[in-house]
Amino acid sequence: MSLIVQTPRGSYVKSDPADGIIRVQQDILDLIGFCGESDSNRVLISEGSLHPSFFDLSTGTAGEITLKLSTYRVKTAIVIDLTNVPSERFQEWASECNRGQDIHFCKNESDAEAWLLY
Repeated sequence: MSLIVQTPRGSYVKSDPADGIIRVQQDILDLIGFCGESDSNRVLISEGSLHPSFFDLSTGTAGEITLKLSTYRVKTAIVIDLTNVPSERFQEWASECNRGQDIHFCKNESDAEAWLLY
């Protein structure tokens, strides 16, 4: 099950790779539903929770997932070291996402939590 993380500055939902890998729209809709049940509009997703197709932009998986998160106004931090992603296109796309306010790629959980709760 995804976890609800409570901090002095607020709460957020943290995806748990043990629950399964996010690979299709229904997976992210389930996570969004859990956010709604938890009265949270913030989620932290670890790299281990994402199917490898997420990192291949030609599959459309990243676009589908992030579009759903943005549509439902779920502020999302994705924890990943982008230097380990070989796709230059993915790194450029992630950099573009980081300019916005909905989806942010962070190197570690501490940075992700700080961004989510800012």
